[in-house]
Amino acid sequence: MLNSNLFIEILHDAKAECTACASINILNYNTARAVIHAAQRAARAVILQPSVGTVKRYGVLEMYRMINVLRQNAAVPVALHLDHCTDDSLAKACVDAGWDAVMMDYSAKPLEENITRTKAMVDYAYARGVAVEGEVGVIAGVEEDIVHETAQPTSYEDTIAYIEQSGVDAIAPAIGTAHGVYKGKPVLDFDLVERLGQGLVPVVVHGGTGLPEDDFHKLIRLGAAKINISTALKHAYLGASRDYLQKPGIAPVEFDKSVENAVSETMERYIRLFAGEDVKL
Repeated sequence: MLNSNLFIEILHDAKAECTACASINILNYNTARAVIHAAQRAARAVILQPSVGTVKRYGVLEMYRMINVLRQNAAVPVALHLDHCTDDSLAKACVDAGWDAVMMDYSAKPLEENITRTKAMVDYAYARGVAVEGEVGVIAGVEEDIVHETAQPTSYEDTIAYIEQSGVDAIAPAIGTAHGVYKGKPVLDFDLVERLGQGLVPVVVHGGTGLPEDDFHKLIRLGAAKINISTALKHAYLGASRDYLQKPGIAPVEFDKSVENAVSETMERYIRLFAGEDVKL
């Protein structure tokens, strides 16, 4: 593990406080600004994690510079993290550009290959002061071009082996959550979160959108220090866009304001909930 970088500091502070940091998939400048404003109102650190598709659309350096300008003026810590990457060259480009962290997702590979490939990225990133998150077990759902129809749960023993042999700074185990919209009530492996939560490596929960408030509180109480939110932001973004476009007239600046405010208000509820506040989503 790295001794220190912003991503690690945010997660370890959350773990020490028995809270979780919201790690939110932004889409563009407006959503990045919306999330930072939400975090500032809640007085909480936040992680912005563009997807691989978003980064490829805007560019590694362009995304880094855009977020850097926004966070330099922020009143709270804001880390920049690449989400769900299977492309080694893209991850290395983010590392070289100065991103705080990258998440390598080789979870569909056999465990030994997952460990070997993650370790190679850890070695590359650590030499440049960048943290690495890894995934073990398969989380169901769709994450851009990563599609898993069914989940493949992981065991405590396999997860510990993965952590120890790869050297990751944060671990996203398959605990029964899913990416996208839930089709039924998920059955979560709270026991695995509790056992892993007692270790040094922060536990990450993917597929946060759609879980009830009680599940979030329990996951955080048991040791989850980072919870990912993507689908809720997309719904807020597209829903506000549709609503505004029903109005007469053409006012792009007002359109941007309306969408940004809707996203910011939605994300603030998650940020506050993960901080332990009694919030209804």
